[in-house]
Amino acid sequence: MNRTTLAMVLGKICPSYYLRLLKILLLLLLFTALTANRAAAQGAGPASGIAVGGAVPEAIWQSSHSVFSGDKPDEGKNTSVTLNRYRGKLILLDFWATYCAPCIASFPKMKLLQQKYRNDLQIILVNNEPLAKATVFLQKRKSEHNEAFVAIVADTLLNNTFPHRTIPHYVWIGKEGKVLAITGEEELEEAKLLQAMAGEGNSFVNKKNIDPALPLFSSADFPTDGLQKYSLLTKGRVSGLASGTQFRKAKSGLLVGRAFTNTGFFSLYSTIGRVLQRAAGERFSDQQIRYLGADSAAFLHDSYNYEFVVPEILSGKLYPMMLADLNTYSPYVGTFKTEKTDCLVLERYGTARIAMNNSGGRILDQGTGRQGILNLKNVPVGALVDHLENLAWNRLPVINKTGISQRLSCSLPLTGNLQEVNAGLLPYGLRLRPAKQKITIMLISDQPDQTTKPLK
Repeated sequence: MNRTTLAMVLGKICPSYYLRLLKILLLLLLFTALTANRAAAQGAGPASGIAVGGAVPEAIWQSSHSVFSGDKPDEGKNTSVTLNRYRGKLILLDFWATYCAPCIASFPKMKLLQQKYRNDLQIILVNNEPLAKATVFLQKRKSEHNEAFVAIVADTLLNNTFPHRTIPHYVWIGKEGKVLAITGEEELEEAKLLQAMAGEGNSFVNKKNIDPALPLFSSADFPTDGLQKYSLLTKGRVSGLASGTQFRKAKSGLLVGRAFTNTGFFSLYSTIGRVLQRAAGERFSDQQIRYLGADSAAFLHDSYNYEFVVPEILSGKLYPMMLADLNTYSPYVGTFKTEKTDCLVLERYGTARIAMNNSGGRILDQGTGRQGILNLKNVPVGALVDHLENLAWNRLPVINKTGISQRLSCSLPLTGNLQEVNAGLLPYGLRLRPAKQKITIMLISDQPDQTTKPLK
């Protein structure tokens, strides 16, 4: 008869056995709670996880994770690891994805930091994409860039333990086993790393857990159902918000507002200009924006957060009212003017040797196929115009004078200069011709100083 059976027969459980059983039960409950739902890690409303200052539970330290490691002894093989293996070092969990350009851009810096402080630091990449997708990507990075990170793959547990809405997402776990900071990529500096290795986390700007579905910087108690007008503008990047835009719609489905997060004013005015001019039946592009102010770097690169919402009855005037709002409260003023300016005119030229007639089939708009080659299939002529206008060497608007109304297919070089692009267009009976054309330009000037002098 084993010990457990004997204890039950006697009608009691010995204290040491009871304590062991209780510990196992608690660990199982914690593990179940943390792994209940992967969607909570990056969904619309992540659950609260371990906060800054909190200790990492023992169950998390001891849990085994699938890992792809390009470092010895694993040498690129899928294996398993626990965080406990690195306890006593500063652990930097880097939550990333193969589609996240800022995440990948930080890899070279991470590699250098890991090599320099390998005795006191362990950087661990954490990915929750399908296993094959992540490992193929990591193997390619290892081959091409000699990056040998410890990388947890097919993760659920850590994403639920440290939930987030945006990536890059960094969790700094100190040598004492407590969370020192939870940050975005802007805090990934060597000076901050040295402070964290010394157990200091006071200087970090921690990432905010902001729900983009709510009006910016409001709370769950905000009376969104009764919202009639909302306007907010802040300067500076906010960690916890993705760069991009959110559409605000009424229950009827009408668009009543837009929110722009971690975005520059060039993008803001470009969006408004595009919507307003296309509503008037005109094509509009970034090449039709002209900044006349004193600090072009600030106009192009400074980050702002802006939201503007109007009553449903005014939804049709959303963008004109948004422009007026920005022209009043932003550092800039945007106006439209029609003038003759330098352009490139896309027009028919010569005899086409290759037909552009669309043969149907799936749509293909691929500027990243064969190197330097633009491949278009079954697209409107506007797609060709957009690509030509966005060529690296071009700074001029492209005006479509081809008269082509049907969808088209073509393949031509993206690189080089005007002459080389025209050589690619010639077989299709097309060319780009420099000319002056009368088009609508959006002029952006600095906000005039309207400071009111004190009354005497």
